[in-house]
Amino acid sequence: MRFLTLAATAAALAAVSAALAAPAAQALTPRTVFGTVTCKQGHRSSPPVAVWVVAEKGESGWADLDDPFGDHGWVREYSYTAYDAERFRLVVGCGGTESQAERAVVTDWIKSGRHNLTVNY
Repeated sequence: MRFLTLAATAAALAAVSAALAAPAAQALTPRTVFGTVTCKQGHRSSPPVAVWVVAEKGESGWADLDDPFGDHGWVREYSYTAYDAERFRLVVGCGGTESQAERAVVTDWIKSGRHNLTVNY
């Protein structure tokens, strides 16, 4: 009986030692996708009203959009940060309002960094 107790204690100590020797988990790395976005339909332009960002890994969410600028407000700056995401896909709402865009345009997968986009719808 004493042998079983000692064996169990030794096994528990070995498990604790292995856990303590394991490398620490890596910190999450913030990755940001940002730039400008413009909506075009032929010769007509509409303001981008919203940008939803899909992160391939990590959390998805609404990009921060600045106030429209340019001659007619058709260009907006966007920015979104996710942790440990390698690639992003943007769903750009063109025309209308934030709650009711006229059209949603989905981009291809892009890496983090600056991307100045013109989406055609």
